[in-house]
Amino acid sequence: MNDDRITREKDFHDDRFGGDDNVRKGAAKYYSIMVTARKYYMEIASGYCKGKHLLEFGCGTGSPITWVKKQAIVTGIDISSAAIKKANEKAITNDIKANYYVMNAEKTEFNDNSFDVVVGTGILHHLDIDKAYAELSRILNIQGHSFFIEPLGHNPFINLYRQLTPTMRTEDEHPLTIDDIQLSKKYFDNVSVRYFNILSILAVPFRNTKYFSKIKNFLEELDGVLMFLLPFIKKYAWVVVICLSSPKKRDI
Repeated sequence: MNDDRITREKDFHDDRFGGDDNVRKGAAKYYSIMVTARKYYMEIASGYCKGKHLLEFGCGTGSPITWVKKQAIVTGIDISSAAIKKANEKAITNDIKANYYVMNAEKTEFNDNSFDVVVGTGILHHLDIDKAYAELSRILNIQGHSFFIEPLGHNPFINLYRQLTPTMRTEDEHPLTIDDIQLSKKYFDNVSVRYFNILSILAVPFRNTKYFSKIKNFLEELDGVLMFLLPFIKKYAWVVVICLSSPKKRDI
Protein backbone atom coordinates (compact mmCIF):
# COMPACT_ATOMS: atom_id res chain seq x y z
CA MET A 1 0.00 0.00 0.00
CA ASN A 2 2.85 2.34 0.84
CA ASP A 3 4.44 1.54 -2.55
CA ASP A 4 1.17 2.47 -4.26
CA ARG A 5 1.15 5.83 -2.48
CA ILE A 6 4.72 6.56 -3.51
CA THR A 7 3.98 5.59 -7.11
CA ARG A 8 0.96 7.90 -7.19
CA GLU A 9 3.04 10.77 -5.82
CA LYS A 10 5.79 10.13 -8.36
CA ASP A 11 3.37 9.94 -11.30
CA PHE A 12 1.53 13.13 -10.26
CA HIS A 13 4.73 15.14 -9.92
CA ASP A 14 6.28 13.70 -13.08
CA ASP A 15 3.20 14.93 -14.94
CA ARG A 16 3.40 18.27 -13.16
CA PHE A 17 7.09 18.95 -13.74
CA GLY A 18 7.31 17.17 -17.08
CA GLY A 19 4.85 19.63 -18.65
CA ASP A 20 4.16 23.31 -18.16
CA ASP A 21 3.54 22.93 -14.41
CA ASN A 22 0.05 24.44 -14.62
CA VAL A 23 -1.43 21.95 -12.14
CA ARG A 24 -1.51 24.49 -9.30
CA LYS A 25 -2.05 27.59 -11.42
CA GLY A 26 -5.47 28.15 -9.88
CA ALA A 27 -3.96 28.42 -6.40
CA ALA A 28 -1.34 30.99 -7.39
CA LYS A 29 -3.48 33.92 -6.28
CA TYR A 30 -3.40 32.65 -2.70
CA TYR A 31 0.39 32.58 -2.62
CA SER A 32 0.33 36.37 -2.76
CA ILE A 33 -0.35 36.40 0.98
CA MET A 34 2.45 33.97 1.80
CA VAL A 35 5.13 36.62 1.41
CA THR A 36 5.58 37.15 5.14
CA ALA A 37 5.72 33.42 5.91
CA ARG A 38 8.24 32.79 3.12
CA LYS A 39 10.37 35.73 4.21
CA TYR A 40 10.47 34.42 7.77
CA TYR A 41 11.31 30.91 6.53
CA MET A 42 14.15 32.19 4.36
CA GLU A 43 15.54 34.48 7.06
CA ILE A 44 15.80 31.82 9.74
CA ALA A 45 17.09 29.12 7.39
CA SER A 46 19.64 31.46 5.82
CA GLY A 47 21.21 32.12 9.19
CA TYR A 48 22.48 28.54 9.30
CA CYS A 49 23.58 28.07 5.68
CA LYS A 50 27.00 29.66 5.25
CA GLY A 51 29.57 27.00 4.45
CA LYS A 52 27.16 24.25 5.52
CA HIS A 53 25.95 21.09 3.79
CA LEU A 54 22.31 21.78 2.96
CA LEU A 55 19.70 19.32 1.72
CA GLU A 56 16.52 20.51 0.03
CA PHE A 57 13.80 17.96 0.78
CA GLY A 58 11.32 17.57 -2.08
CA CYS A 59 13.27 20.08 -4.12
CA GLY A 60 11.07 20.04 -7.23
CA THR A 61 12.98 21.86 -9.96
CA GLY A 62 15.38 23.16 -7.32
CA SER A 63 16.38 26.43 -5.70
CA PRO A 64 20.14 26.32 -6.30
CA ILE A 65 20.60 30.05 -6.77
CA THR A 66 18.76 30.83 -3.54
CA TRP A 67 20.84 28.55 -1.35
CA VAL A 68 24.20 28.93 -3.12
CA LYS A 69 23.87 32.69 -2.66
CA LYS A 70 23.69 31.90 1.04
CA GLN A 71 27.04 30.09 0.55
CA ALA A 72 25.57 26.67 1.25
CA ILE A 73 26.83 23.40 -0.22
CA VAL A 74 23.63 22.31 -1.92
CA THR A 75 22.05 18.90 -2.44
CA GLY A 76 18.44 18.31 -3.43
CA ILE A 77 16.18 15.27 -3.63
CA ASP A 78 12.77 14.68 -5.14
CA ILE A 79 10.71 11.63 -5.99
CA SER A 80 10.07 13.01 -9.48
CA SER A 81 12.68 12.27 -12.14
CA ALA A 82 11.17 15.03 -14.31
CA ALA A 83 11.75 17.53 -11.52
CA ILE A 84 15.33 16.40 -10.91
CA LYS A 85 16.12 16.63 -14.63
CA LYS A 86 15.02 20.28 -14.61
CA ALA A 87 16.83 20.98 -11.34
CA ASN A 88 20.12 19.74 -12.77
CA GLU A 89 19.55 21.70 -15.99
CA LYS A 90 18.87 24.84 -13.96
CA ALA A 91 22.08 24.39 -11.98
CA ILE A 92 24.11 23.90 -15.18
CA THR A 93 22.48 26.88 -16.93
CA ASN A 94 23.31 29.13 -14.00
CA ASP A 95 26.81 27.67 -13.61
CA ILE A 96 26.02 26.64 -10.05
CA LYS A 97 27.46 23.65 -8.27
CA ALA A 98 24.60 21.67 -6.78
CA ASN A 99 23.76 17.98 -6.70
CA TYR A 100 20.24 16.70 -7.32
CA TYR A 101 19.02 13.12 -7.00
CA VAL A 102 15.82 11.14 -7.50
CA MET A 103 15.19 9.81 -4.00
CA ASN A 104 12.43 8.98 -1.54
CA ALA A 105 12.58 11.46 1.37
CA GLU A 106 11.16 8.85 3.73
CA LYS A 107 14.14 6.56 3.10
CA THR A 108 17.12 8.36 1.61
CA GLU A 109 20.43 6.88 0.55
CA PHE A 110 22.54 9.27 2.63
CA ASN A 111 24.74 8.26 5.53
CA ASP A 112 23.91 9.17 9.11
CA ASN A 113 24.73 12.76 10.08
CA SER A 114 25.25 13.84 6.46
CA PHE A 115 23.77 17.35 6.63
CA ASP A 116 23.98 20.50 8.69
CA VAL A 117 20.72 21.94 7.39
CA VAL A 118 17.60 20.45 5.77
CA VAL A 119 14.97 22.70 4.20
CA GLY A 120 11.68 22.07 2.47
CA THR A 121 8.67 23.92 1.07
CA GLY A 122 5.35 22.09 1.09
CA ILE A 123 6.89 18.63 1.25
CA LEU A 124 6.20 17.07 4.66
CA HIS A 125 2.46 16.89 4.04
CA HIS A 126 3.14 14.58 1.08
CA LEU A 127 5.04 12.10 3.23
CA ASP A 128 4.44 9.51 5.91
CA ILE A 129 5.16 12.04 8.63
CA ASP A 130 6.58 9.60 11.18
CA LYS A 131 9.00 8.14 8.63
CA ALA A 132 9.97 11.61 7.44
CA TYR A 133 10.82 12.81 10.95
CA ALA A 134 12.79 9.65 11.63
CA GLU A 135 14.82 10.07 8.46
CA LEU A 136 15.43 13.75 9.16
CA SER A 137 16.71 12.89 12.61
CA ARG A 138 19.05 10.30 11.12
CA ILE A 139 20.63 12.35 8.34
CA LEU A 140 20.97 15.59 10.33
CA ASN A 141 24.09 15.90 12.42
CA ILE A 142 23.66 16.51 16.13
CA GLN A 143 24.14 20.27 15.67
CA GLY A 144 21.86 20.33 12.63
CA HIS A 145 18.70 22.32 11.98
CA SER A 146 15.78 21.77 9.65
CA PHE A 147 13.20 24.27 8.44
CA PHE A 148 9.91 23.62 6.68
CA ILE A 149 7.03 25.73 5.47
CA GLU A 150 3.82 23.69 5.37
CA PRO A 151 0.02 23.99 5.11
CA LEU A 152 -2.19 23.20 8.08
CA GLY A 153 -5.35 21.12 7.82
CA HIS A 154 -7.75 22.43 10.50
CA ASN A 155 -9.43 25.44 8.87
CA PRO A 156 -12.87 24.28 7.58
CA PHE A 157 -13.07 26.98 4.90
CA ILE A 158 -9.65 26.12 3.48
CA ASN A 159 -10.54 22.43 3.64
CA LEU A 160 -13.70 23.11 1.67
CA TYR A 161 -11.64 24.81 -1.03
CA ARG A 162 -9.36 21.76 -1.10
CA GLN A 163 -12.34 19.47 -1.55
CA LEU A 164 -13.60 21.60 -4.44
CA THR A 165 -10.24 21.57 -6.24
CA PRO A 166 -9.02 17.95 -6.03
CA THR A 167 -7.00 18.05 -9.27
CA MET A 168 -4.58 20.58 -7.76
CA ARG A 169 -3.15 18.00 -5.36
CA THR A 170 -2.42 14.34 -4.99
CA GLU A 171 -4.99 12.09 -3.37
CA ASP A 172 -2.52 11.12 -0.64
CA GLU A 173 -1.29 14.49 0.56
CA HIS A 174 -2.51 15.55 3.98
CA PRO A 175 -2.11 19.12 5.28
CA LEU A 176 -0.52 18.85 8.70
CA THR A 177 -2.43 18.67 11.95
CA ILE A 178 -1.28 19.84 15.35
CA ASP A 179 -0.75 16.17 16.24
CA ASP A 180 1.54 15.79 13.22
CA ILE A 181 3.63 18.70 14.46
CA GLN A 182 3.69 17.38 18.02
CA LEU A 183 4.95 14.03 16.71
CA SER A 184 8.22 15.72 15.73
CA LYS A 185 9.11 15.87 19.44
CA LYS A 186 9.61 12.12 19.29
CA TYR A 187 12.66 12.76 17.10
CA PHE A 188 13.81 16.29 18.01
CA ASP A 189 14.44 17.93 21.36
CA ASN A 190 13.87 21.42 20.01
CA VAL A 191 10.70 22.17 18.05
CA SER A 192 9.37 25.64 17.33
CA VAL A 193 6.42 26.63 15.17
CA ARG A 194 5.17 29.94 13.86
CA TYR A 195 1.70 30.30 12.38
CA PHE A 196 0.61 32.52 9.47
CA ASN A 197 -2.50 33.54 7.55
CA ILE A 198 -5.88 33.35 9.23
CA LEU A 199 -7.78 36.56 8.54
CA SER A 200 -5.06 37.73 6.15
CA ILE A 201 -6.44 35.29 3.57
CA LEU A 202 -9.20 37.88 3.12
CA ALA A 203 -6.66 40.13 1.40
CA VAL A 204 -6.47 37.84 -1.65
CA PRO A 205 -9.30 39.54 -3.63
CA PHE A 206 -7.37 42.81 -3.39
CA ARG A 207 -4.06 41.38 -4.67
CA ASN A 208 -4.18 43.34 -7.96
CA THR A 209 -5.12 46.66 -6.38
CA LYS A 210 -3.03 49.44 -4.93
CA TYR A 211 -4.57 48.76 -1.54
CA PHE A 212 -3.32 45.17 -1.30
CA SER A 213 -0.19 45.75 0.79
CA LYS A 214 -1.99 47.91 3.33
CA ILE A 215 -4.89 45.48 3.65
CA LYS A 216 -2.58 42.48 3.91
CA ASN A 217 -0.36 44.14 6.50
CA PHE A 218 -3.35 45.22 8.59
CA LEU A 219 -4.87 41.74 8.54
CA GLU A 220 -1.51 40.16 9.38
CA GLU A 221 -1.24 42.43 12.40
CA LEU A 222 -4.77 41.43 13.36
CA ASP A 223 -3.79 37.78 12.98
CA GLY A 224 -0.92 38.36 15.39
CA VAL A 225 -3.19 39.96 17.97
CA LEU A 226 -5.76 37.18 17.68
CA MET A 227 -3.16 34.43 18.06
CA PHE A 228 -1.67 36.18 21.07
CA LEU A 229 -5.04 36.69 22.81
CA LEU A 230 -6.58 33.38 21.68
CA PRO A 231 -3.76 30.84 21.23
CA PHE A 232 -6.20 28.06 20.33
CA ILE A 233 -6.98 29.88 17.09
CA LYS A 234 -3.49 29.19 15.74
CA LYS A 235 -4.58 25.77 14.51
CA TYR A 236 -6.82 27.50 11.95
CA ALA A 237 -3.88 29.19 10.23
CA TRP A 238 -3.20 28.30 6.62
CA VAL A 239 0.59 28.06 6.86
CA VAL A 240 3.18 27.15 9.48
CA VAL A 241 6.95 27.42 9.56
CA ILE A 242 8.44 24.53 11.53
CA CYS A 243 11.96 24.59 12.97
CA LEU A 244 13.48 21.32 14.21
CA SER A 245 16.86 20.91 15.89
CA SER A 246 18.77 18.72 18.36
CA PRO A 247 17.85 15.43 16.67
CA LYS A 248 17.49 12.46 18.99
CA LYS A 249 19.91 9.85 17.74
CA ARG A 250 18.75 6.27 17.89
CA ASP A 251 18.83 3.03 15.92
CA ILE A 252 16.18 3.59 13.30
